[in-house]
Amino acid sequence: MARAQRLAERMTLDLQDGCFDETLAKYGIIADLKLKGNAATSDDQLPPKPELSLMEVWDMYCEYRKQGLRESNYTIKFQGQYKNFLESAIEATKSEDAIKIRNWLVENRNLETVSRVLSNISKSYRLGMKNRLLTHNPFEGMAEEITTKGARGKTQDEIDVENDDDVLNKAKAYTWNEAQTILEYAKKKPHWFNPLKFKFLTGCRTGEVIALMWCDVEWDKERILIRRTYDSATKKFYPLKNDRTYKGEEVRKFPMPKDRELWNFLKLIPPGDPNEVVFKSMHGKMIDDSSFYYFWKGSKGTASKRASKGIISILIEQGKLTKYLSPYNTRHTFITHAVFDLGIDEKIVSKWCGHQIEVSNKYYQDVAIFAEKINPHEPQQQSKIDLLEQKLAEQQELINRLMQGKE
Repeated sequence: MARAQRLAERMTLDLQDGCFDETLAKYGIIADLKLKGNAATSDDQLPPKPELSLMEVWDMYCEYRKQGLRESNYTIKFQGQYKNFLESAIEATKSEDAIKIRNWLVENRNLETVSRVLSNISKSYRLGMKNRLLTHNPFEGMAEEITTKGARGKTQDEIDVENDDDVLNKAKAYTWNEAQTILEYAKKKPHWFNPLKFKFLTGCRTGEVIALMWCDVEWDKERILIRRTYDSATKKFYPLKNDRTYKGEEVRKFPMPKDRELWNFLKLIPPGDPNEVVFKSMHGKMIDDSSFYYFWKGSKGTASKRASKGIISILIEQGKLTKYLSPYNTRHTFITHAVFDLGIDEKIVSKWCGHQIEVSNKYYQDVAIFAEKINPHEPQQQSKIDLLEQKLAEQQELINRLMQGKE
């Protein structure tokens, strides 16, 4: 058993390095196969290898990628969402034909994610070809052909955005009046109302809201610290910097002026121990982000659970909203409201929310000095913004003179 384990580990490494056949020859496996009665052909070659199924190719690729991915990304995306897309397409088409798989995905799933799925399944076939387990890649080039403008089967007012691209695009945000309409309806379910209102008031991501603890609420300094996120799939907390796609800081400082909206809102929530989360489920446990998503969008139902309508679908039916946006777009709503409605400088808002903008590192750091002193929920006079920019320009000019003096 020990020898077999060592051999298995060696073969796994060689499979990844593209020298699998050499390992088979080294340990006499190819020779053994040739000696079996009916295995050899007339020219003393091995018979053709059996074709791997699409999901076998995918599982091999996932195992190869596992060590290089963040645990939550591997669990949620590669073994969760992407795998589910492929399995659903195979079941629906009753086929593993690449074109049928691709067409079904385009017809029935979000195109941005479909493009990523097709890109990764293509890479999985390339890996198989590299290790001489496959002869061709039927998905080659399919991802590049996908455009994300829209898909048949989805209405154009269903915008499902899960990244910080175009955070100032008003089409990806609700108006502030629409946000209040959503919150007013959400009051019917208080355990969802509190985290939802916090998202609208701060622009935080769902994982950051779930991970907020009472020790992060600094009443004396009138601010909130955003320094971790929670992943419901792995049931673990992660520091913000643990996500390699995250470009912000390790700790964000969000202002909470005393006796103003955010301060008064958090004061209404019964406090807990410092290391307890602020927002809890109806049963007093950690919030599950998928349950929050069902509350927002609704669910189709299963054999054990009936279908339910989400609050956004209900409000659209009532004529109070005109489009569906994902829960992530509460973030876009806060950002566009702060910049366009309240006149807060975009550089300050980016400091609060942790998204990058094209400014110099020096200027970005200087803005941090002022960011904590501004109320995120009150209009800012343009003169104050002008004064801020003038002050920063004066500081930069002083630094330039000092540097010239040293030279």
